[in-house]
Amino acid sequence: MTERHELRWGGFAGLAFVVLALLGRFLPGTPPTVGDSDSTITTWITDNRTMLLLSSLMWAAAAGLIIWFAAAFAEAMRERAERSDVHLALLAGSVLVGGAIFVNAGLTAATAFGVDGRDEAITLSMFDLTAVMTTMIGFAAALPLAAAGMGVLRTHVMPNWLGYLALLAAVVSFLGAFGVFATSGTFVAGGLLMTTIPLLLSAVWIICAGGYMVREHLPELTTGDTAVPQM
Repeated sequence: MTERHELRWGGFAGLAFVVLALLGRFLPGTPPTVGDSDSTITTWITDNRTMLLLSSLMWAAAAGLIIWFAAAFAEAMRERAERSDVHLALLAGSVLVGGAIFVNAGLTAATAFGVDGRDEAITLSMFDLTAVMTTMIGFAAALPLAAAGMGVLRTHVMPNWLGYLALLAAVVSFLGAFGVFATSGTFVAGGLLMTTIPLLLSAVWIICAGGYMVREHLPELTTGDTAVPQM
């Protein structure tokens, strides 16, 4: 194993992702749901146009950071279990999530960008599209979170509780995606329960894992009787 600090930079990328993702989520305020009235939705988009555009830029930047974080995390797992495919599932899943986040950010920006003077029906359709896609990202997020959880429990690259936390976040994200079946109520697509709660739980896990990575505070690798510290 080479001595390097990519792990630390990956941890910083994860922490930066959390900051941008939370700002992107909460900066425009509480959005309406697909079950709200047409006028409520269009008025909210019009009133928050600038904030939505700024939010979209933050999410677009966050998309790349989550891939960087996952790549560093996957490399740390690979060094401890080269014969396992878990690190590949983590890396591939993060690319899927990052790509979905970037596309959704672009759709959100397009929805806000042309809201003035555009037919209301088109705006509503675009809003529904972003709400559904935001919800379905939970399915994509379940893959890297589950892979990270299994990897931690298998390699002990971090404390076991972080592995269980990742698995919990994976389950919550997976279940949240079923909001696509609801058009109103508590479980509505794009609503607080089905999208924001999974995001917050995933953010907690990334903060904890990123903190270990920034400190480079991982268990030592062993080669025979010789301990090799993780750098």
